[in-house]
Amino acid sequence: MKLSVILRAVRDRWYITVSGLLLSFVVAGAVFSLIPAQYSSTGVAVLVQQKKFASSSASNPLLAGDGGLNTTTLTLVQALNAPVVKQQFGLTDGIDTFSVTNVDSAAVADGTDHPFLYITSQSTSAQRSTDIVADVVSKARQELSTRQSAFHVAPQNQIKLESVVEATTPKAVVVKKFAVSGAVLSLALIATCIAACVAHSAGLARQSQRLDGPAPAPRAYGGGQFPAIAQTTPLSLRGSPDSVTRSIELGARAGGRR
Repeated sequence: MKLSVILRAVRDRWYITVSGLLLSFVVAGAVFSLIPAQYSSTGVAVLVQQKKFASSSASNPLLAGDGGLNTTTLTLVQALNAPVVKQQFGLTDGIDTFSVTNVDSAAVADGTDHPFLYITSQSTSAQRSTDIVADVVSKARQELSTRQSAFHVAPQNQIKLESVVEATTPKAVVVKKFAVSGAVLSLALIATCIAACVAHSAGLARQSQRLDGPAPAPRAYGGGQFPAIAQTTPLSLRGSPDSVTRSIELGARAGGRR
């Protein structure tokens, strides 16, 4: 269907268009208000090596050969992002969540330490979002301590996790609400245009039938009935019986004379 036809239908069926627009905005507004608000909080933690030894890998196997913290940091990020950790926190999928990131894989290649953990949480509760950040930091400390205890690392040689930035003040995240409401509004507007086009096409069809009029009935032949033929008497035979007889005699005499 061409755009010009759609615009003409929307214009001619304005009552459907206006009603559809009002209903679309009402439905989109209701969806926007029903979707719970999301709050986000962030935090930053860093891995700290207490002492620098000549042979760091010997004193603590979690350290790289050059005593760097990149490998340990990336391993810790992967462990914290595992689905089982979210289950341990009792997070509801799609409502409460968090993510832990480092810089990127290039941090290991360039030889520079990037021992930072960037934590971002989201929840429908502002307080819950800050609690998730604190829980992740606590879990990271526990995971780091467990790994080092497995290698029997002396306390003075262990890597520590320090919180650099505490959980920030929660901020409202409305991206999801706007996205879902916008999708509902778009679908409602499309449905309004379809309804206007259908009504417009039906109206044109009815108008065409009225202009053409009813179709003529077929004439019956063969075993059907023909229109009645009026039975008429020739003018020459009209009148009383005597006058008819006299007319016949006069015609006969005139013929005999010829």
